[in-house]
Amino acid sequence: MKSRHRQDKIPPKWIVMAIQSLRSALMAVNDRIFPGNVVLYEKILNLYLLPSLFVAAELNIAKLLAEKNKSITILANESGSDERSLYRVLRLLASNGIFRENKDKTFSNTRLSEPLKDGRGSLRHVIRHHLGAVNWQITGDLLETVRTGKDGFNRRYGTDIYTHLNSDPLNYSLFDQSMSELSSLGMEPLLQAYNFSKLSVLADIGGGEGFLLTTILQEYPDIQGILFDLPAALNTASVILSRYNLNDRVKVVEGDFLESVPSGADGYILKNVLHNWNDQDCIRILSNIRKVLPKSGKIIIIEMLVPPGNKPSTAKMLDIQMLTSMPGGKERTIEEFKNLLHQANLSLFREYSTIAPISVIEAHQIG
Repeated sequence: MKSRHRQDKIPPKWIVMAIQSLRSALMAVNDRIFPGNVVLYEKILNLYLLPSLFVAAELNIAKLLAEKNKSITILANESGSDERSLYRVLRLLASNGIFRENKDKTFSNTRLSEPLKDGRGSLRHVIRHHLGAVNWQITGDLLETVRTGKDGFNRRYGTDIYTHLNSDPLNYSLFDQSMSELSSLGMEPLLQAYNFSKLSVLADIGGGEGFLLTTILQEYPDIQGILFDLPAALNTASVILSRYNLNDRVKVVEGDFLESVPSGADGYILKNVLHNWNDQDCIRILSNIRKVLPKSGKIIIIEMLVPPGNKPSTAKMLDIQMLTSMPGGKERTIEEFKNLLHQANLSLFREYSTIAPISVIEAHQIG
């Protein structure tokens, strides 16, 4: 099977790793030169940048600036907001490279505000979901979560996040779009790091609206697909599949991966699924896949890995989101993944790192 993927779309891994190492070193020097309380206060002030970013995403300011520069008066009028308040928010964002305030007192987009527009490369729905009221509330309860060990979502809303989303179609749609945008963010690094060409049928377990699967199938035209998730999560899947003319190549199957998964694939992919569940549920999911996995089949797990020691990482950041919102959910180390696989009678074949904060773990049946 031949892939149509071009591996020159993103920088080579060694260049990215070198730049990241240099950036980390410069930040470490900055933190050592200045007094500790000054450095810490600078970090605290990021608190005000995040809700400002949410406001810009919610008001769709980047879209309003898509065609031409606009004054704050026009932006306030078109977004239905208070002119003086909006100006103060955009002034802060512009000082961080998100939008630009021009000499004629108009605002324009920058490379950092472009992702606030809908479409390819967008993070607008990620921001609206991650920085919306729900996450602010449950993150604000972090102290109680640490004291009790119980996630803030259940404590505040009286149910788990998925039950809550199922009762609110608009929030579920936002969540699904957010997950698709995050998948898009890591797709090129994933396709650069992992070769799917030996697979005949790829099943995306918990695949939602199908963005991940459709992207892989576009790059590998000989692979057939199975898209599997709860009915609510598959609500817009037919639209996505039709958009890319993949209806004939993808079988859509409704179900719950905690109960069973469909057979008929030689590759099963789990992207950002296991971090939402406690260890026992993860073992259950993996065991359900193992039951239908051919002897030569592969389970492809795409997750962030928590590095050892004091190394900064995106995984350590997002682990706090898991702590507050998912009962038992967490980002894991490679050793923790090995343990999950072993208890599900699977073995880790290889781990592929990428230039993004995600890794690919390929697992096979034991023996």
